[in-house]
Amino acid sequence: MTKKLLLLTAFALFVSTLSAQLSRLDVEVRGDWQYENLEGKTLPAASGFEGKFLNFRMDGSLAEHLSYSIRYRVHKVQANPFAATDWATLTYSTDKWDFSAGKQVVAIGGYEYDRAPIDIYFASEYWHQIACYQFGVSATYKFVESRNNSKLLAQICQSPYDFANQNLYAYNLMWSSSTSDFSSLYSVNMIEYEPNKFVGTIALGNLFKMGAVDVEFDLMSRTDLKNISPIDNFSAMFDIKWVVNPKLNLFSHASYDVNKTNVVFDPTVLPNTDIWRIGGGMEYFPLGTKSVRLHAATCYTFGGAVPTAALQDGHLMFQMGLTWRINLL
Repeated sequence: MTKKLLLLTAFALFVSTLSAQLSRLDVEVRGDWQYENLEGKTLPAASGFEGKFLNFRMDGSLAEHLSYSIRYRVHKVQANPFAATDWATLTYSTDKWDFSAGKQVVAIGGYEYDRAPIDIYFASEYWHQIACYQFGVSATYKFVESRNNSKLLAQICQSPYDFANQNLYAYNLMWSSSTSDFSSLYSVNMIEYEPNKFVGTIALGNLFKMGAVDVEFDLMSRTDLKNISPIDNFSAMFDIKWVVNPKLNLFSHASYDVNKTNVVFDPTVLPNTDIWRIGGGMEYFPLGTKSVRLHAATCYTFGGAVPTAALQDGHLMFQMGLTWRINLL
């Protein structure tokens, strides 16, 4: 408890020091009541009331062209404060370039992957297993004259598969674009899982905007770059959101993770995985803004998975929760 108090105090002092340069200071809180059942048996340890998220986010500038952004999860405070830090980046920007360094989101395409965890109610096996925040450097070229707000990002960072601290790296190239009716998050990634051994990933995230309905479709294929075909190891995610009115959203979400190989090279979706997760729910914003949100969601998981997987056959989950966001500026 003493370590947590010291870390929180240090964080508060840091915030006060930067207050004159802040452009954004947000607090996000989410708590849920949930019920989980596996093959007809209630899971008491996973059911009941639980605080899910307590996040702080700061954005600001230190000088002309030089900005910073930090998101910190207080509910994950540990002896190492960076374990609870999603990102802490310093960015130098020009009209056409952004150069960033620090802890960053690993540049992998896809809209389920890109969504903030506080806005995720249930997700794919891949989402549960990827360590998506790592230290690194990146450069982004902005196509300022394009009509679709295109950007090309190149990144070198610590590998999200570097569990044994072997000094492994990931090399990522991501394209993003956005128009009034279609957006994309595409990437090509070379991620070390052992020294000089790589998982090659192609991630294709597509967002179709059709009036009040948004349709997302993500496809991620993974290969060892030698013998494993990309169609033998992949994840697909499908999401539909209907904005009924400014206070009510209805959504459905499905994911499919499969690894038909017998070779352990991809730590996210292990061999003998063939698992579906399907569900849906609603979001209600009583104030008509994003500041307060009530949600209810349910999903069911079926198929085959190894015992250590996050998703298991016959798993049923139902949850209700409250999220609120406070802008402190």
